[in-house]
Amino acid sequence: MTTDLSAPIYLVPVIDVNWLTFAPFDPGRDFRVDPPKIEQSIGESRALIGLMNELTDGRYVLTPHSGTYCREAFYEGEFVDIYHTGVAKGAEIAIHLHEEIKGVGVRFGEPDHVTEMFALCRSKLEAAGLPFTSYRGGHYAYAPFMNRLLEDNGVHIDLSCSPGLNEPGREAVWTDAPFSGYYLPSDPRAVIDGTPPSTVFEIPMGSDGEGAAYANILHIEQSDLENLKRIWGVIRNRAETESRQQIVQCLFHTASMGNEAYVERLKRFLDHVEANGGATVTPSEAKRLNDELDGTTS
Repeated sequence: MTTDLSAPIYLVPVIDVNWLTFAPFDPGRDFRVDPPKIEQSIGESRALIGLMNELTDGRYVLTPHSGTYCREAFYEGEFVDIYHTGVAKGAEIAIHLHEEIKGVGVRFGEPDHVTEMFALCRSKLEAAGLPFTSYRGGHYAYAPFMNRLLEDNGVHIDLSCSPGLNEPGREAVWTDAPFSGYYLPSDPRAVIDGTPPSTVFEIPMGSDGEGAAYANILHIEQSDLENLKRIWGVIRNRAETESRQQIVQCLFHTASMGNEAYVERLKRFLDHVEANGGATVTPSEAKRLNDELDGTTS
């Protein structure tokens, strides 16, 4: 897949480096959080990165999990070599914090803690010679202080938004978020009109605008192919109605490589994207394209 600079939709494929059993908010699964099986995760990650290099010609972003129940494992060891394989092809990396306490709540609202964990991930990536371009909050969390934290660290792209989501207990409040890429207001939860912008460019989850449930967003595993195509059609219609190219993301996880149906769904969805007005891009490409559309620099 090549980047069509005239495409109606620019899609950032987000690849979450994770493990299978992680349900800190799900009482139906007894808030179960099992530790990752590292060797299995290595194999899954290597296989998916190889696949994404083929499907998108390296235009995607890796978001390695770092959180309360697995702090550093995905930022060291053999994972480093795997990420270098993706980056060499053109992929980018985002710091991805998961600060949950199972069955209780989150630590995303604690500035000192989040700042410390961000710095840890940054130091790990820098020591490994891995550049990172963006941030993504676990479970779509983005506290009001995150603009300042990212700007202070020279990071100007975020991938935390799921439009319409309203989970204040998880620091995930996106009730006034636009449906296409935009610069976050100085207060990231404010209505964008009339609010001074930050320098952080937000790339939201692709959405049909009808809600924040799995059925409304481009979450590959938690949907089906026909519904993903339906959402894509809504986004394409939005581009035509607004006479403006759309910038959105979709989500897939390394732990899903063991499920052939999920992998086939990913392949077929990306095929549909290419055949129906879409071009895959990295977060940095998405920001640059947005700025060129607006005639701005940042």
